[in-house]
Amino acid sequence: MRSFAFILALGMSLASFAQANAGQRVVQGEGRAVLAGKDLSSARKAALADALYDAAAKLQSHVRGASLLDTRGAIKEESSVLVEGRFSGYHILFEGREGGAFIVRIEAVGETDEEACGGKRVDLDIRNIRIRVAPGIQGHVERSAAEGLTRGLDLLGDGSAFRISDQRQLRQTSGDERTHRSEYDYMAQMTNLLPSAAGYSLSGEMIVERVRKDGAFTNVTDIVVRLALTVKDNFTGARMNEIRRELVIPDRRSAFGWENIIGVTPAEPAQPHADLAPLFQQVREDLEAQLACKPLRALVQESGNGQIVLSVGLEHGIARGDYFLVTLPNAHNDWQVITIDDVTPSQSVAHMLKAKPGIPVNAIATLMR
Repeated sequence: MRSFAFILALGMSLASFAQANAGQRVVQGEGRAVLAGKDLSSARKAALADALYDAAAKLQSHVRGASLLDTRGAIKEESSVLVEGRFSGYHILFEGREGGAFIVRIEAVGETDEEACGGKRVDLDIRNIRIRVAPGIQGHVERSAAEGLTRGLDLLGDGSAFRISDQRQLRQTSGDERTHRSEYDYMAQMTNLLPSAAGYSLSGEMIVERVRKDGAFTNVTDIVVRLALTVKDNFTGARMNEIRRELVIPDRRSAFGWENIIGVTPAEPAQPHADLAPLFQQVREDLEAQLACKPLRALVQESGNGQIVLSVGLEHGIARGDYFLVTLPNAHNDWQVITIDDVTPSQSVAHMLKAKPGIPVNAIATLMR
């Protein structure tokens, strides 16, 4: 005896889709029911329910088994299938009579509890990162720290969950990139760089200071570099997380105020070169953990003649045949599914699976994988 539980969630709002962490997929289901006389209505309802069950099983199902001992001491094995697929919506591909049965075929937008955390890279804009240097830090250390920041950002480019765009000359994202107000930013126009409305941003500050930790017989001074960075969702404007890391670089070592005595090894040079690679390797690990399971969103750049151009491509991990869900914040909370036909390094061309609704430019599409 099979048991099943599936939940239909029609007419979900745009916010519900944007906040969902579960993986989204497109599945098809087929159901059939035997015709009893001329009662097409009952047969259609039964076939539709069977089609929904079939699609839900493709989203998520569990097989449960048990061993039972009957009164005669015989062991019996029983199993059941628990179907737990959840739908965001569906539409009918075909319905009609085939012989003595009524057939319904559907295509459904569904969610699974398993998050898709691999095979994709989201956009991460590196925004303004201010460098603050404490008084007394020598010029060559300050320059070394600035160079270390640039090299460190290059290390972030090796991330597998995100691809970076160096936009440090632009102001910090205001959280309204989805309204495209950044298009009116003077520096954005001069540099031809715009924050990704569908991606994320990283901004904050780097502090370089000297810390003295004297003991009873020793004088110890270190250079400490601290990073305080904020990860922000460009689409919602929400602050997602704070990254705080620090690196301690040995500076001066002396005993009783005397340097270079036996048993005390001074740092060479007195204020050393600031190698920030270990610091940014830690930041990269933090970003990987935060962004790996985030949904890959794309901006609709062009829409017309049955074709949709998206702002993601091969560099984001997109391939032909991938599906994207587009939710439209209109009165009916309509949705559309598009599938990728062609891919370039930074863009994709797709077509809609349903005739309606149409997709406007600047809409947000979410990868369903």
